[in-house]
Amino acid sequence: MIEISDVQLNIILDILNRHVPNMKVWAFGSRVNGRVKRYSDLDLVVIGTEKMSINSLGELKEAFQESDLPFRVDLLDWNAISPEFQAVIKEKYEVLKPGFSDNQ
Repeated sequence: MIEISDVQLNIILDILNRHVPNMKVWAFGSRVNGRVKRYSDLDLVVIGTEKMSINSLGELKEAFQESDLPFRVDLLDWNAISPEFQAVIKEKYEVLKPGFSDNQ
């Protein structure tokens, strides 16, 4: 379970659906593993078939920075992180948004 309110979830999903509509997004880190503090950030990884462009990732980060969320959102591109870090994320994550071809 991702430790965010329904209002916060709606803001996050709105941003993701506008910027990465066909990509899968997983949440990981403290808001997933139960070690959340009041202002803990939200760690997200965007998973697509290829690496995101710098512009696309920048626009997505900017949308979160300009949102009304009371915490920071840290974004990673799955295709830009090491296999070792991917393995760490796979240990404990929540699907925040399924990808276009997912049945999740």
